[in-house]
Amino acid sequence: MNNPYSTPEGQLENNLVFCRDCGHKISRTATSCPSCGAKQNLGGRSKVAAGLLAIFLGGFGIHRFYLGQWWGIFYLLVFWTGIPGLISLIEGLVFLLCSEDSWNEKYGNKQGASALIMVVVTFFIMIPVIGILAAIAIPAYQGYVQKAEQARIHIQQ
Repeated sequence: MNNPYSTPEGQLENNLVFCRDCGHKISRTATSCPSCGAKQNLGGRSKVAAGLLAIFLGGFGIHRFYLGQWWGIFYLLVFWTGIPGLISLIEGLVFLLCSEDSWNEKYGNKQGASALIMVVVTFFIMIPVIGILAAIAIPAYQGYVQKAEQARIHIQQ
C-alpha cells in the first residue's frame, strides 16, 4: 500500500534546480550548493534597483517597500520634513557601494513587497497626485467655461 503522504515521483523533479556555479541538481530552496558551496540567490532583490529607488524616490520610502519592509510607511508619514530624503540618499549610496556578498546575506533571499504593501504605497502616492491635478484642472476648466459663456453671449448680441 502506498503512503498517501509521500512525495509523488514527478513532484521531486519539480523541486530541483541546477546550481548556478557547478550545475549539480539542488533543492529549489537551498541557499547554497552542497557540492561546491556556492551561494544561491533565491529571487532576491537587486541592489542597483534598491539603490536607485532610494536615491530618487527614497523620501517616500519606496526602496523600503521594494525590499519588503513595511516600515517604509514612516518615510511616507514624514516625507515633507526632508529628513527621509536625506536618510534615503545615504542608504542608496550604502546599497550601491556594499559588496555583493553582504547584500545577498542581508537582502538576497528575502521575498519582496507583498501586494497589500504595494496597494498602500500606491494610495499614499496617487491620492496626493490626483489632488494636485484636480487643484490645477478644476479652476482652469471653470475659467474655460466662463470664457466660453462670455463668447457665446458676445456672439448672440
